[in-house]
Amino acid sequence: MAKKAWTATLFVLLVTVVALSTSDTAQVTFSDNISIEAETAVTSEEKATGLMNKENLGEDHGMLFIYNKEDDRSFWMKNTSIPLDIIFIDSNQEIINIEQADPEPNTSTNNLERYRSSEPAQYVLEVNQGFSEKNSIEKGDKVRLEYSWLRSRLKLVSS
Repeated sequence: MAKKAWTATLFVLLVTVVALSTSDTAQVTFSDNISIEAETAVTSEEKATGLMNKENLGEDHGMLFIYNKEDDRSFWMKNTSIPLDIIFIDSNQEIINIEQADPEPNTSTNNLERYRSSEPAQYVLEVNQGFSEKNSIEKGDKVRLEYSWLRSRLKLVSS
């Protein structure tokens, strides 16, 4: 019996190590095989920090916020100096709406503009402003999100 318990414990430990060593990035693919690599924000702390204090964002890069379920989402540009397209995506991986967000330096938290999903969203993708227009990405488009499901679930549980 002790051998089974040891084997089960070892298995859980191995799965956890593999999951936690997996990259914190996601591949986001739009129609016409346009894709970007996105850093993932899964924990509350990662979501609160987002792209704050980053000076630049690569042309084909972004940040994907992953939530457990669909809900109304609201974002702001606190301490964010990069103009962004904020793409709200539902649980079926369909784009709900896209908001263009501009930096608001020296603006108090209470006065920051809020960018909201027009319907409940499970994912939010931030990319350089103009990316959506340049690549003809619009409301109703389907996207394919590929990320480490196990790693994100472990992080969601621990946060």
